[in-house]
This record gives sequence, structure tokens and C-alpha cells, in this order.
Amino acid sequence: MEVIVSVATSLDGYIDDSSTTRLKLSSPEDWGDVLDLRCGCDAILVGAGTLRADNPSLVIKSDEERQKRAINGLSKDIVKVSVTSSGCVDKDMRFFTEGSGLKILFAKRGAETSLVQDLCEVIVLEDITAESIINELSSRGFKRLLVEGGSTILTMFFKENMVDKLRLAIAPFFVGDSASPRFVRDELFFANKDNRMNLINVRQLGDMAVMEYERER
Repeated sequence: MEVIVSVATSLDGYIDDSSTTRLKLSSPEDWGDVLDLRCGCDAILVGAGTLRADNPSLVIKSDEERQKRAINGLSKDIVKVSVTSSGCVDKDMRFFTEGSGLKILFAKRGAETSLVQDLCEVIVLEDITAESIINELSSRGFKRLLVEGGSTILTMFFKENMVDKLRLAIAPFFVGDSASPRFVRDELFFANKDNRMNLINVRQLGDMAVMEYERER
């Protein structure tokens, strides 16, 4: 299965600020490109922290894009996937309430998920790892997974070297607040100074620079 990470950051590498309001990073042109990318993927994954912070629906709403997915052999609704170690998710989150497509929640054994059992497929894992998530989704026939955050999830996938492609969009401003979440947390990554990722494309979308990388195999 191909794993694609799509993330937007500030110039100083933050994906949000420390306020209670979601930080808008993407330009309209960049956001349109992200929606096109979502349209070509079987499933989209965000962590439970992102559900709590942003309450995203992750639904493809455009009739044109839904029809395009059907023509390409994909379900009209992208499969929504989330991950929780604690079980701290609310049944009223838009992840669960919006969209008619399949919803999957990976939960660590012992996490309390009874409130959402009827709203999604719960897959219990002994340990939450990128590899275990990929193996489970691959066994269900998924071919292309889009991972969008947050920092905990992105760190896990990059630490385990499970990312095939990275789409990195840079917003032209600084956050300047070390209490804010960064793209990834401190970790030993395979992609380091001795194992550089391959830059395959650079584009300008509105006022944003969008770079695409592939991992060195």
C-alpha cells in the first residue's frame, strides 16, 4: 500500500498555534490541490488529537469529485480512519456523524470505545504502530492511504519509515511560539542527514510553496 503524507506548516515548522482557534495555513489554491489529492486515495487518516482539536468531517462533498472517484473504481466516500490510545473520542464528532462511507477507528487494547462502537468499525491493536495500521488496511484491500496528522501520527509514520511520499506545503509566515505543535516531534528518523529524501517536484500554489518528496528505498 502506498502511504502519502500531506501537511502544511508555517515557515518555522508549526502546523498550528497554541490558541483555541484553528490556524489557517493553506491558501485557497493549496487547499484545492489537497482536495484533489484526497479524491485519489482510498482512505484518509488523522489521529484522535486532530479530531479533538479541529473536529474535521473529512468528507468529499463535491459531486464532481465523488463521480470522479466512482469512475476510477473508488467508493464515492473516502474511507475515514482515526487512531486512539486512550479512547477519548466523542460520538458527536463530525468524523462519526458526517458522511455515509466506512469509518475505521484503531484503538489500543484497553481503550474505552463503547460510545462509538455503533458508528464505526473498531480495530483493536496490542500496540499502536504505523506498520500494524498499514498491515490491517492492506489486508482489507486498501491501495492508497493519505495521512494528514497530527504531530503524534506524523512522527510515528516517519519514525517507522512508512511514508512513501510527502507533500509539504509552506505558508509564508512565522508562528514563533514553542508551545505550538510542530510538524514532527523529537525522534530518531530514518530520513536524516545520511538518508535524504528525494525531491521530485516544487510548485507555487497561491502564496505557498509546495514540495513533494519520495523516500529513499
